[in-house]
Amino acid sequence: MQKRLLLSLLIGWLIAHRVTAQSQGVYIPLNADSYHLIERYEIRSGTSGPGFHSQVKPYLRRPVVRMAERLLADGQEPPFKSLATAQSVSAPQPEPLQLSETDRFNLNYLRNDSWEWASDSSTADSKQPLFNALYRKQTDLFYIKNRDFEIHLNPVFYGATGFGQDVPGRTFINTRGIEVRGSIGQKLSFYTFMTDTQLRLPGYFTDRVKYFNALPGEGFFKKFKGQPDSFDFFTARGYIAFDPIKQINLQFGHDKVFIGNGYRSVILSDYSAPFLFLKVTTQLGRFQYQNLFAEIINSQRTLPYGTLPPKKFLAFHHLSVNLGQKQNFNFGVFEAIIHSRDKSQGYFDVSYLNPVIFYRAIEGQKNSPDNALLGFDFRWNFMRRFSLYGQAMLDEFILSDVRAGRGSWTNKFATQVGLKYIDVLGVPNLDLQGELNIARPYTYQHIADLTNYVNQNMPLAHPLGANFIEFVGTARYQPRPRLSLTATFVGAQYGADRPGQNWGGNPLLNYTSRQKDTYNQIGQGRTTNLTMLDAVVSYQVKHNFFVDFRQILRTQDAAGTSADRRSSFTSIALRLNIAQRNLAF
Repeated sequence: MQKRLLLSLLIGWLIAHRVTAQSQGVYIPLNADSYHLIERYEIRSGTSGPGFHSQVKPYLRRPVVRMAERLLADGQEPPFKSLATAQSVSAPQPEPLQLSETDRFNLNYLRNDSWEWASDSSTADSKQPLFNALYRKQTDLFYIKNRDFEIHLNPVFYGATGFGQDVPGRTFINTRGIEVRGSIGQKLSFYTFMTDTQLRLPGYFTDRVKYFNALPGEGFFKKFKGQPDSFDFFTARGYIAFDPIKQINLQFGHDKVFIGNGYRSVILSDYSAPFLFLKVTTQLGRFQYQNLFAEIINSQRTLPYGTLPPKKFLAFHHLSVNLGQKQNFNFGVFEAIIHSRDKSQGYFDVSYLNPVIFYRAIEGQKNSPDNALLGFDFRWNFMRRFSLYGQAMLDEFILSDVRAGRGSWTNKFATQVGLKYIDVLGVPNLDLQGELNIARPYTYQHIADLTNYVNQNMPLAHPLGANFIEFVGTARYQPRPRLSLTATFVGAQYGADRPGQNWGGNPLLNYTSRQKDTYNQIGQGRTTNLTMLDAVVSYQVKHNFFVDFRQILRTQDAAGTSADRRSSFTSIALRLNIAQRNLAF
């Protein structure tokens, strides 16, 4: 009954607000490589421009094309009318840029990847279409675009094989699938990504899957051919997007959301499985307000086959504003709440549909046991070379306990600070990034599995959960337009749990089982040191078709145990329209 009521209210609201508006289109799928390019050129532009908030991902295709065209026009690219200039006359205009051959290649890549929004889509035309019907555009196997309907269809493939220490025989990734995006009329857009995958990866990856009974980034999985270190799973992401008016975009579907400018996020990341959500994004000048209402999966309870797990829900608000004449400083605040109700109470608590009031106030008025979190994030781009960013997330925070300096378990918070430096020392397309992440013990844990900050047995924020300090350093160099070199270093210290004990690192555990109330410190429990180097040489043969050579070196040393693990893993992969699998944890 409640679901029908909510659906009726949503439909009625959409009908009541029907006005002429052009669809904002679909989002660019989360991909560390392409998103690095987008953020790199935002830094180089010296301004975010109207409607672009880089802390909230994924990004709509349209503003990314605007930015790419603005930079190409400003960088003495062969003349064409900039979409950003045409539609945002009042936008701050950066000083002229000198773009390298690689810069122009990257900006054309971003523009052509979303060519339906380009002011001149002919730049994406293929010189030799296949059978005069396929690949008429470099980016699409097949497309139809007319006044009423638009569709882009592409195959997805990820084939990889590898060998090395801590590898059972050989590793492999075998992914096949399809990606479809498009629009109907002027307001409705849609996206679908479906793949079938079998994989075997190094031992540390398998250990994580077995320990948490969850496969990082994915949902349901099973053993492949009965082998304990090989996994088989189906990935299905998809959504519809609707623009009732120019300032509002609605997205409903099954996908991921990432908050932040860092390699990690201590607020909301893409590490866990996709989830079902309704997202409302409101854009008012320099302000962006996002409401996210999601159903996440509680997989911690062992249930009979065919029994649905108890429902739990995430309600999330994020408000950000671009400040300064060039809008190069962004500040955002957020609040989130995890809650669960039984059938008699209507599952999702409609009180949390309120888009304005603080969730903590609602929780207090209802005398509920829900899990409330809040905090802020920021990003400052300066000198067209640097970006300083950070986050702070408060799970529990009692000022008197902090002042007492006794390490109370109630001081549950996580922070992040990072710096990006592009074109280092004047070397074109050499970019560095350094990032520090910290989470106190018992952060993200709660009183029960129905309210912890976990989706399908995986943290909604950082892969290490809590009770850690981590440094991540990334170097990216693109000596030629199609050739990219990337090295990611991870150094972390965290406290692992001893058998039957809860030292605050595993967010699946109940904080009432904590080992002590005071004198808690990061790394307590079984202190474990982690170092990892992930180096990739990638060559883009055709648009979104990559050949990757990858080397991973990883060491994990746990104090007081002989169960140390060392991994050395070499692989080669072919990828088509899919991101590299993130193995840096």
